[in-house]
Amino acid sequence: MSLLYNTLYLILLIISIPFLAFSIKRKGYRFDLKERFVLYNDEKKDGCIWFHCASVGELKTAEPLINYFKDKFNILITVSSPRGKDFALENFSYATVRTLPFDLPFLIRKFLKLYNPKILIITEGEFYYNLICISSKKIPVVSINTRISPSSYRIYKKFSFLFSKILSCFSKMIVRSEKDFKYLKKFIIEDKLVLCGDLKFLSSSNVRDVFLNTKNKKIILAGSTHDPEEKVLITVFKSLRLRYPDVRLVIAPRHLERIPEIKKLIKEEGLSYSLRSETEVIEKDIYIVDTMGELSGMYKYADVVFVGGTISNVGGHNIIEPILNKKPVIIGNNYEKIKDLYNFFEKYNMVYSVNNGRELEKIIEDMLLTEFKPEIDISDLQEKIFNCYLRNIEEFINE
Repeated sequence: MSLLYNTLYLILLIISIPFLAFSIKRKGYRFDLKERFVLYNDEKKDGCIWFHCASVGELKTAEPLINYFKDKFNILITVSSPRGKDFALENFSYATVRTLPFDLPFLIRKFLKLYNPKILIITEGEFYYNLICISSKKIPVVSINTRISPSSYRIYKKFSFLFSKILSCFSKMIVRSEKDFKYLKKFIIEDKLVLCGDLKFLSSSNVRDVFLNTKNKKIILAGSTHDPEEKVLITVFKSLRLRYPDVRLVIAPRHLERIPEIKKLIKEEGLSYSLRSETEVIEKDIYIVDTMGELSGMYKYADVVFVGGTISNVGGHNIIEPILNKKPVIIGNNYEKIKDLYNFFEKYNMVYSVNNGRELEKIIEDMLLTEFKPEIDISDLQEKIFNCYLRNIEEFINE
């Protein structure tokens, strides 16, 4: 198994490195080739807690646990994406932040020897064979907020000879939902599984203090948008503005490199815009959030929120952040990745799904005309989830 995986991985790596490097550098990021080959020396962090988070979303998910353990241990964070590294360096200044090495045995062993961590905590679904199985021979490896989509489940079943081996190397897998638990128990003994709930209930509470001057306007905030969602939202906004001239639209695209095309679209629609990086005042028709890490702190200023990746065929993004800010949330009908969250909050009329622009306009208008009152307080649930994660992680740290 190991020989086959490592041979195929090495072949694919050799072929893909030039393309990966070109693609990443074209977007203005560093490829960090030296770090991926562990070609550096660093101060040893004996007994540190090692968190691996693929990118920004996983870092935000793990943040409550990282902040909890930082006062007791040195923190080591690895990331897979350039955006994730920039975010980690900015928001976890007390931690050692590195790009995850390529998944080759000698690199993983070198990394383990360099830092000598006490435990490896992997966020959500980064199931690299050598990272997990080689690390598990030296230290406990725990998966947190573990998720598995129906499409991933089908892939895992098809290649069960590989994924059963990988998953069996975990000391514990802490899952976020009953569906994830049900899927994973097909590949791993049930004693290694525990259902604690979704860490995003906690991570979404840790928001940056953001100031906006809304000039007493009604605010429609569209967060984590993808193409063609901005076009749909702008069409709805133009229609609503005819009846409600004090309405303004805030657009926070998921990927900042799309800002130029959004500007172009707004100009073509005959509307004005301003940028977050240039002003805190919302006066123009549309306010574009062209900064990183501020979206969660802006939800408090919204009257109604649309969460993106749900009209576009992405599967959805974080709906908990606006819900914790007691804001009504609207999504499209492509919400496979957040289906469990949608089903939970839909029962309390805190999130609404729409099929088209007409339905979107109607619900936004309804929300603008009525005072929204949340039907549930999730603070007790947050405490229960956090304590469950701590209990199951600390049992390995305290061994």
